[in-house]
Amino acid sequence: MKRVDIFVVRIDGKIAETDSAEDADVSNPKGWKTLASPNALINLLDLTDGKTANLGVATLPAGTYRGFRMIIDADKSSVTLNDGTNPNVKWPGAGKNGIKIDLDEPVVVSGTQNLLIDFDLGRSFMMRGKSISQNGLIFRPVIRATSQQSTGTLSGSVRADTPTGAGIPGATIEVLKKGTTLSDTKVEDIVRSGMSDTSGNFMMSFLRPGTYVVRATPTTASGYKPALLAGEVTITEGTAVTGNVIVVTK
Repeated sequence: MKRVDIFVVRIDGKIAETDSAEDADVSNPKGWKTLASPNALINLLDLTDGKTANLGVATLPAGTYRGFRMIIDADKSSVTLNDGTNPNVKWPGAGKNGIKIDLDEPVVVSGTQNLLIDFDLGRSFMMRGKSISQNGLIFRPVIRATSQQSTGTLSGSVRADTPTGAGIPGATIEVLKKGTTLSDTKVEDIVRSGMSDTSGNFMMSFLRPGTYVVRATPTTASGYKPALLAGEVTITEGTAVTGNVIVVTK
């Protein structure tokens, strides 16, 4: 993809638990407080390798927030492929949509707090059939939120055959729950996904503290097989874990 433009109308939050009906009903004000109203078009592909966009500032009553939703304008949102064409995208609902934002854990507001809202693009757009140009895409958003201050970063590279081999571009990188094996395909085991750049390097930002497994899946055209990072990786608050090399073989 060349661009993924999402028109963000506003972000809402509430202290009480939410259900699916409340998330979808953008006209339901019960308990919701508007946190930001950017009314802006944001290219999500510009926000990689730890880059962020400021959506706004709000003063919130102290408390533990358990519900967040993003309101987008589907009519102003679009996907642009590398050849410059815009495939048909089926968005959830029509017009403006209330999208539930998953929380790593409840967000406690007691002072200044940076709330990070993160799209997982690798899992948010699915092909409708065998051809994007003919059948288009369906938007099934995977969005999570966390307190930016309580996260860490993982970076490294995908290499061919040896730790010093050529970089493998375009490999899907998945941060997985502890204990996940190479062949496990359960969606619920995926914590975060991304992609290696043209040099085979990757960075996964804003990970919650914990111990993870990391998997690299090269493109089919490359001829290389999926592989796991040797050993597990532990993320701690406010730290960057660097130099991780995933070796893939044919």
